[in-house]
Amino acid sequence: MKNMADKCEKRKRQTCMQQDTGHCKIPELLAPAGSFEICKAVIFAGADAVYAGGSRFGARAYAENFTQEQLLSAIDFVHLHGKKLYLTVNTLLKETEIHTLYEYLLPYYIQGLDAVIVQDFGVMRLIKNRFADLPVHISTQMSIAGAYGCSYLQQLGASRIVAARELSLEEIREIRMRSDVEIECFVHGALCYCYSGQCLLSSMLGGRSGNRGRCAQPCRLPYTVTDEKGVAAGKACYPLSPKDLCTIDQIPQLAEAGITSFKIEGRMKSAAYAAGVTAVYRKYLDQYEEKGFVNVDRQDYERLLQAGNRSGFTSGYYTRQNGPDMITMSSPGHEKSKAADLCLPPEKKLPVKAEVCLKTGDPAKLTVSCSGFTVYTEHGVVQPAQKQPLSEDAIVTQLSKTGNTPFVMEQLAVRMEEAVFLPKQMLNELRRMALEQLTVQMLQQSRRTVPEQSDANNHTADLNSERTDAQITAADRYFTAVIEEAAQLDAVLEQHFIHRVYLDSSMYHHACFITQLTEHVDRIHRAGKQAYFILPPVFRSKTARFYEAQWQSIRSQADGFLVKTMDELGFLETMRMDKNCCVLDHSLYTYSNEAKAGYGAVGWNNDTIPTELNKKELFARKNTASELIIYGYLPLMTSAQCVKKTTAHCTQENGICYLKDRYAKKFPVRNVCGECYNTIYNAQPLSLIQLADEIEKLSPAAYRLWFTTESKQQVRRVCDCVCDSFLKRQTPDLTAVTGAYTNGHYKRGTE
Repeated sequence: MKNMADKCEKRKRQTCMQQDTGHCKIPELLAPAGSFEICKAVIFAGADAVYAGGSRFGARAYAENFTQEQLLSAIDFVHLHGKKLYLTVNTLLKETEIHTLYEYLLPYYIQGLDAVIVQDFGVMRLIKNRFADLPVHISTQMSIAGAYGCSYLQQLGASRIVAARELSLEEIREIRMRSDVEIECFVHGALCYCYSGQCLLSSMLGGRSGNRGRCAQPCRLPYTVTDEKGVAAGKACYPLSPKDLCTIDQIPQLAEAGITSFKIEGRMKSAAYAAGVTAVYRKYLDQYEEKGFVNVDRQDYERLLQAGNRSGFTSGYYTRQNGPDMITMSSPGHEKSKAADLCLPPEKKLPVKAEVCLKTGDPAKLTVSCSGFTVYTEHGVVQPAQKQPLSEDAIVTQLSKTGNTPFVMEQLAVRMEEAVFLPKQMLNELRRMALEQLTVQMLQQSRRTVPEQSDANNHTADLNSERTDAQITAADRYFTAVIEEAAQLDAVLEQHFIHRVYLDSSMYHHACFITQLTEHVDRIHRAGKQAYFILPPVFRSKTARFYEAQWQSIRSQADGFLVKTMDELGFLETMRMDKNCCVLDHSLYTYSNEAKAGYGAVGWNNDTIPTELNKKELFARKNTASELIIYGYLPLMTSAQCVKKTTAHCTQENGICYLKDRYAKKFPVRNVCGECYNTIYNAQPLSLIQLADEIEKLSPAAYRLWFTTESKQQVRRVCDCVCDSFLKRQTPDLTAVTGAYTNGHYKRGTE
């Protein structure tokens, strides 16, 4: 803790010095590029860098994206203009896919790719092992919401964090004080209702996973909000549909908070949208750099509205926690003016200074310079003029014909003898050779060679120490149970087959936290079971401070922890927690054995089997240190917004309401006021209980039951079904207990 405090104080002094002297580094302006055309347009509009998806593994699978040839050309294009290109590999990769990642990235790496944006910890591990000098940017899909996660990922090799959209300016300042990792934040475009990377709504409802770049946006559909008695809070509306973000008038505050890169959302948008928005933000970043403040012209704000909005704009979470005026409510559609009203920026060619020397009997000599690079070229032999000698104007005209090259001849000095001649073809070739050599020289500094092979080629080497499937028997496996309501504890403790009880943090009020936790842990221990504590699904600075203060008491009570976020891994690492007593929840995704090996390499060996893999994919995964969820209403969303506050008013009391969709399915919503977040659960529980014989072959370490809104009696009846299926080998009548249930992705999987 002392080291972290020292770092924090040092960062604070540096920040104060920066503010006192009035200097603030101008953030990078990062624009979306859904195609090569858009890439060019946003660079001409003033972007410092672009982010783009290739043919695979990007979070916008339905964008036009780039072919390999286009992406290689785009890397060269942005580098010639002194800009950068970041490639999105910000989805979760399955076991069959991650083996192809090296060959996919290799040509872009050699070409000079500036960074890769990643969500999957296995992808990060592979890149750091195979492309050691290729910068890794952590996607907002990894849900990083605090200084612990930023610092931890920096230690593991990340150079930049794309922060959760929900962070306030104060939270960003705190991160910058405690870490020198680069911070990238969204400043304009669409907002997700859920913390990015924690949304399973589209996945579970239709099989199109946001974690695979295929979100169908069911959040933009109408829902009716009801209380626990079924009383509607009003007519159907769009309570999960946020307005678009616009922060054009907050540029000084965002820059002074220490943000490294301003990111514009919109890889699915048109060239006119991307370039138009980029141009406006470029204008006011330049104004801020020159004057230290911005004064936004109303016409520019209207220009942003015309480019696209959802019922207007919101300024986002930078200065507030949440609120109903951030939600579209009545109209989720994206409104925009005709594309013709938004002109694309003119092409900007690179200015070249040149000098040509023509002397009879010598080769024609041309020197060209651009962006600090200079090349010297010779071609042909200058001849004495037999008829009409070359004029200076003719030479300038011919050498200025740069055509479809990225260059324009800005200045050309001509040194020539009188009465000389050189064919136009030779002048053309001289110019072509010079500009070609200039291009090669300008790009050479970013080129790389094929990286040396290493032991990392065996990407699953770290898993070799695990027990083999043949060593896992039914007798080795145990059952665990999550409870999210205190009333469920009695029913769970009655079950002799349950070995471990997970206590969800949402059950405990901060004012009496330790008293309540101590009581529950004592009861669990008296029943001869383990008591594990579940850390919250989001670990922001306020939450971190609470757990720092309560840590010694919690640690002395709990036998271990179920961990949901990378921020919490960083926290536990700082607290020097025994990692053998920690289990990664399914939200710390381990789709592939590479991801498992990555966590295992830094000591996190126990995890939860992902909920989005199908049977075949699960059998390709090493499961011997993993828990399998066999029952529960799975969380589909975790949000900083509050359904109750949006549709009624904030009571500052934990509770349950429901979202009813157009098919009359009711999705439970739990509001947790201590950390101020909502969890939206599936309308039907997941159950693999009836598949006992089949799922035993997966060889998990344990089976987990996840109780959320069930009554004490319902908990008992679910446990009876578990006994019937796993212990008595009888067919359970689960429908009589829960009504309709789902097998989740076990049989269908995701795209």
